[in-house]
Amino acid sequence: MRKKSTYVILIIILTVFFLVLFLLFGLSSIKQGNYESTIIVGDHTVWNYQNQKWRNLSTTASLQKLNWQKYNIYLNNEKFGQYYLWNDNGWYAFDDKKNAVSLDGNLLAIQSNYDIDVFSFKEESIDNMSYVHKVLKDQDLSISSQFTTSYKITIDFDHDGEREDFYLISNAFAMDFSPEKIFSLVFMVADDNIYPIYTDVSENRSFNGCKPFFTSFLDVDHDGVSEFILSCGRYSVGEQLDMLYHYDHGDFKILISNQ
Repeated sequence: MRKKSTYVILIIILTVFFLVLFLLFGLSSIKQGNYESTIIVGDHTVWNYQNQKWRNLSTTASLQKLNWQKYNIYLNNEKFGQYYLWNDNGWYAFDDKKNAVSLDGNLLAIQSNYDIDVFSFKEESIDNMSYVHKVLKDQDLSISSQFTTSYKITIDFDHDGEREDFYLISNAFAMDFSPEKIFSLVFMVADDNIYPIYTDVSENRSFNGCKPFFTSFLDVDHDGVSEFILSCGRYSVGEQLDMLYHYDHGDFKILISNQ
């Protein structure tokens, strides 16, 4: 009986030991390069994370290796399901019986050997323009500027129980008015502080500039703080700019982009 109790105590000690090891090193192991993920954004962007580094996959050989692999697929930031993908100057989806499935919307596909959380969000109208006016003034732009797109997204970005506001304003590709300068400005407001994310201001040269939009908020490194994908489209240019942003000590930094 005493021998059995000794075994039970030993098992408990080992269980607690391995649990402590996981809590100390398990979540941080992603940053140590033990995990791998592939993220597909639209038809022109494929990012791979491996050995603590992000890289673009763009060659025909590297893309072919991704064919007939199963991905978690999101369309317009909504979960669509798990499907096989095939690349041929664009991505095509198939179910388990190899039946074609239509991908109608902005594509985000993820394959990883760890959980990557994708968070829902929705665009809201900007009801208080005070922060927008301050950012415009800081860029020497008129607070009476007209926009071709303007909205905010409210989301608990760092999962601390308090939601932050992400603002996006742009006058790119104006049809009904002709501004002196073309601008696209993206910033976050938290605790009454403004954190710049994306700033593009240039002289109007007729349909220049880049109109941004949020593609996804997701936690790619499992650290409890969301990264996000900000995409940007240029007039009459098929390939959009995709940027993966990370929040680091009060600043937003681009982990990787497709250009």
